[in-house]
Amino acid sequence: MENLGDTGPGEWSIRTSELGLDGSALYQGSNIWGTPGDTMLVGTFAIYTADIFGDFTLTIDVAAADNDAMGVVWGYNSTADHYRVNIINDGWPSPPLDGNSGPMAIMHKRISDSEPWYELLDVQHNDTGYVNYPEDGTRMVWTLTVEGGQFTFESDHGASLSGSDSAYVEGSIGLQMYAQQAEFDNIVVTVADPTAVDANGKMATAWAGLKATR
Repeated sequence: MENLGDTGPGEWSIRTSELGLDGSALYQGSNIWGTPGDTMLVGTFAIYTADIFGDFTLTIDVAAADNDAMGVVWGYNSTADHYRVNIINDGWPSPPLDGNSGPMAIMHKRISDSEPWYELLDVQHNDTGYVNYPEDGTRMVWTLTVEGGQFTFESDHGASLSGSDSAYVEGSIGLQMYAQQAEFDNIVVTVADPTAVDANGKMATAWAGLKATR
């Protein structure tokens, strides 16, 4: 697979699962990475823009076929204004701009569209509990909970992060990938205040519609 650097196709597509998921799944495998020096895991995004979300719980089924970074995005208002979690088995980035190389799970706040790009919120390495995720297409389940500026992320393969930001308000949600080949399915958002937005119905309808047309 060609290394595309910070340019090239970042296409996300729906395909019949070739990994460990059921039926159709959202797929990304362009190998796109990011910053010119590759010192920060920037990659490519898939953002759900039909609604914005404040406090919520997001669950996703995930399967990977590579050892590079993948994760979730929330509070997304622009490439320079969002939050993210990435998990990575590879020993990258090298050298790391924020001092953290994989294998790890890492939580960031995006602060600019130029260096240093991200502010560290939390990180977990192998010596503090991070377990490398399966690279053979085995299903994982990710759970992200956002409540009152407090963020917690867990993956049932063996990753746990927590962070906070009193400035957090709301934004779009999505996924982020860095030089990875992975699939995503059963994307479910449960909002803390169900009167604020019909997230469950809209997300389920949008996802079912995408799957039905592929």
